Amino acid sequence: MQRAKHNDEAAIGIDLMITYVGIVIMMIVVGSTAVSMVEKMVQQTQHTALDANKEAGTKMIVVGAWVEDGWDDYLIMIEYQSQGKNVLAEDVEWTLWCVEDGDTIHYRSGTIDDWISGPNIPGGRGSIWEVGTDPSDTVTELESGARYFFGIDAGTNTNTNGRECGPSFLVAEGITATLTVNLPDGGSNTQILHVPRLEVGAPDI
Repeated sequence: MQRAKHNDEAAIGIDLMITYVGIVIMMIVVGSTAVSMVEKMVQQTQHTALDANKEAGTKMIVVGAWVEDGWDDYLIMIEYQSQGKNVLAEDVEWTLWCVEDGDTIHYRSGTIDDWISGPNIPGGRGSIWEVGTDPSDTVTELESGARYFFGIDAGTNTNTNGRECGPSFLVAEGITATLTVNLPDGGSNTQILHVPRLEVGAPDI
């Protein structure tokens, strides 16, 4: 009977030891998981902050817009702002859209270095140039703090010769158009275009 008592006590001691070891292992696993989750949260926060700083530090401002012709062209003035970083004109995109009769959306997009019906210059057509210079002085890179003129053709991506969302279309339909200029790093600017009168040089903002 004495030997059986000792065996029972030994079994209880082993059970307690196993339980203790299990608790220790569980605490280690839980601790490692918590540390991993915290590290992922910190990394995600850092990425989010980096993206926000990048977007906040790079801006494209639409300064003005005018009727360029009596059909479908606009002349746009922009100001590029960044923290010392230049951007290629071919990487800056624009979109122009409007809604006809409340349910028909017209849409056109392109880059600011590609004005199909821009002014004639030696070797082609002017697309974008710095304010105060001649359209023939085409730029390929935008510098921070500088202002530029560029032009866009209205119409749609499937009907590039159309006048949808252009000056004459807005006047005829009595509607406005929305222009958005997008930078490759995420900065953008949206401007509503309203044509009060259909004549070359009339402001659209």
